[in-house]
Amino acid sequence: MTQKRKLLILGGSGFIGKSIVECIKQRKLSNHKINELISISRSDTYQDFNTNKIKFKFIKKNILKLKKIPEVDFIIYCLRSDNIKISEKYFGHFLKLIRKYKKKPKILFTSSGAVYGNRLYKKSDKQVKFSENDIIDKKKINKLNKKKIKYALEKFHIEKKFRNLGKKNYKVSIARCFNFIGKEMAYSNQAVGSMMRDVIKNKSIIKLNTTMNVYRGYLNDIDMVNWLFTIMHYSNYKCPVFNVGSSKSINIRTLAKLIAKIYKKKVLLKKLNNKTFECYVPSINKAKRLLKLKDSISLNKSINLIRTYKYEKNFYSNTNI
Repeated sequence: MTQKRKLLILGGSGFIGKSIVECIKQRKLSNHKINELISISRSDTYQDFNTNKIKFKFIKKNILKLKKIPEVDFIIYCLRSDNIKISEKYFGHFLKLIRKYKKKPKILFTSSGAVYGNRLYKKSDKQVKFSENDIIDKKKINKLNKKKIKYALEKFHIEKKFRNLGKKNYKVSIARCFNFIGKEMAYSNQAVGSMMRDVIKNKSIIKLNTTMNVYRGYLNDIDMVNWLFTIMHYSNYKCPVFNVGSSKSINIRTLAKLIAKIYKKKVLLKKLNNKTFECYVPSINKAKRLLKLKDSISLNKSINLIRTYKYEKNFYSNTNI
C-alpha cells in the first residue's frame, strides 16, 4: 500500500506556488510521492482537481483568518509581505496553527538570494557567486534599491524565525531562491518574463530595456520544484540553508540574443553602460555535495519549451501583462 504524503503550500499564488501545483498536476515529480496537495492563498488562483493519483484542494483565505489548517506531512511556507510587522503576524499565527498538530510536519521556508545584498561590482573585479557561508550583512542589503531592500530585510528577518523554530524541535529548512525560467515566469515583471511574453505573443522583436551588464543564472521550473522538495525532505532541527538556482552565469543581453535566434526574431538592446555590472548568481556546491542536486534541464531546452506553454485566452490580449 502506498504511503499517503500530504503537502501544504502557504501563500501559493506566486511563481513558486503555481509551479509546484503545475508540476504535481502533470505528475512531473512522482518520485517524491506526494499524493495530496493543499494550497492556501488570499488570491483566487486555482480550482480543485483530482487525478487517479493525486488530490488537490485550494483554500482561498487569509492565514490570519484561519483557526486551523489541515494536518499534513510537509509545509512549504511562501507567505510574505513588504511590511515586516505583517510578516511577523503571519508567522506568529502560523506558529499557533502548527502547535495544534498531532504530529510535527517538516517545513521549508522559501527565502531569497536577495538576503546576500549588494550585487554591483566594477569591470576589473572578479565575479563572485553567493555562497550559503557568506555572512549576511545588513549594510550590503541596504545597498540594494529601495524596493529590494524591503524584500531582502523581510526574508532575512523571517529566516531568523525559522532558525528559532528548529531550536523548538521542528524539522525545518531554508531555500534561498534566485532566478528561474518556466511557464509561470511569463506573468512576472522580470526581464526574462518580458522576453517570454514577446515570444508567446508572437511579437517580431525581443526587447531588453536594461543598460547594465547584468548576469543571471536560470534554473528550469521543474528542476526548481525538485530541488525544493528534496530540501524539504532534508529538513532537520539545525535548519539547513541551501541556494536554489543555476550557477551557470549568462549576461541577459546574451540571453535576449539567444531567445531571438531560437525564435527567428529581431532583438532590440539599449546602449550599454560598461561601468556598471550586476551579478546575481548562486554557488550551488552545497546542494550538489549534500543532496546530489543539479540543473538537469539546460537553458536552451528551457527556452525551446516556451513555445509549448498554453495560457488562458485573455493572456494573449492583455496589454498589462
